[in-house]
Amino acid sequence: MIKLNILSLFDGMACGVLAMQKAGVKVDTYTAYEIDKYAIQTATHNFPMIKECGDVFSADFTQYKDIDYIIGGSPCTYWSIAQKNNRETEASGLGWELFSQYVRALNDVKPKFFIYENNKSMSSAIRESITKTFGFEPICINSALVSAQNRNRLYWVGKRNDDGTYSKVDIKQPEDYGIFLKDILDNGCDLTVNDKSWTLTASYNGAVPWNMIERCQRNMVAEPVTDAIRVGSLPRPNGELSTSQAMRIYSTEGKSVNLVSGGGGMGGKTGLYAVPVEFKDNIPTKAVSYADDKTYTVYEVKNGLIAIKGKEYPIKLNDGYYIIRKLTVSECKRLQTVPEWYEFPVSDTQAYKMLGNGWTVDVIAHLIKATLNT
Repeated sequence: MIKLNILSLFDGMACGVLAMQKAGVKVDTYTAYEIDKYAIQTATHNFPMIKECGDVFSADFTQYKDIDYIIGGSPCTYWSIAQKNNRETEASGLGWELFSQYVRALNDVKPKFFIYENNKSMSSAIRESITKTFGFEPICINSALVSAQNRNRLYWVGKRNDDGTYSKVDIKQPEDYGIFLKDILDNGCDLTVNDKSWTLTASYNGAVPWNMIERCQRNMVAEPVTDAIRVGSLPRPNGELSTSQAMRIYSTEGKSVNLVSGGGGMGGKTGLYAVPVEFKDNIPTKAVSYADDKTYTVYEVKNGLIAIKGKEYPIKLNDGYYIIRKLTVSECKRLQTVPEWYEFPVSDTQAYKMLGNGWTVDVIAHLIKATLNT
């Protein structure tokens, strides 16, 4: 097993350690720069060997002489199309200053390899400026190939040349695992009707971590499905259908929407999903989901209509019964291919934020394997 010394910038919840492990790398030292106290708490809880160093702006990167790999992605908040106000579209501003700290580290440390990641929705001007800085184009990979999440990201992956410059590592797209949202959900509900309870399961098999990929690969589709399937929206209090992203309803037959760290509303961070339930006799009115122990209304869909508070709305679902809910932290971990044993010693609010900011572990592991095979 190869041993590497890692420098991780904007480290978050230490997905870099997870990716190195997944790639078969033994992490000799892992030096991290991160300022969010909850991310630091979570990272060191899971990996006590991490050396946390704080803010990149005050870092002296010249002290690191034996670093093999620099990894990181400066915060995409400033560049993302999701930024409604004051989005940065030129190579200036705080977003560019944060990126420049990554470049400073790269120039000072001169590691053997580097990975820089950011959001595909950045402006063409910023993308071109980053490409000019590194000297080569990025590869775009959708996490939907290795998980049930539609998450397009750009990756600049470089290998140091003998003259100290960097060249692009040739990377192929990951294999399509064929995983859909329904494959990673915690299924099952306790339904209560007229003060009587029944236990039932959802109308598909729930996720079982040790056989999930094997099961999905047996059901591979000819063309990769990478998108979330929107089926409708919830109404506003006034009865009109909402146009907000946080109120859109998606099917479990496709992928999830892209996890985000700062979304508000019911489904702002994870999306809302119509989870099918089935039963034999009585029609339930409420369901307690095994996923989060919360009580949900059971909705009937018939002839393309869903009845909500006595009013019917159009919805693109098969006839049947559904609960509508956001994803749990555990389910979001699976979307980011974070192992089940990984713990969040913080609130769910902070866990959702970290997962929205984090990396899809299997994608990064794929990139690491490609660099080490060059």
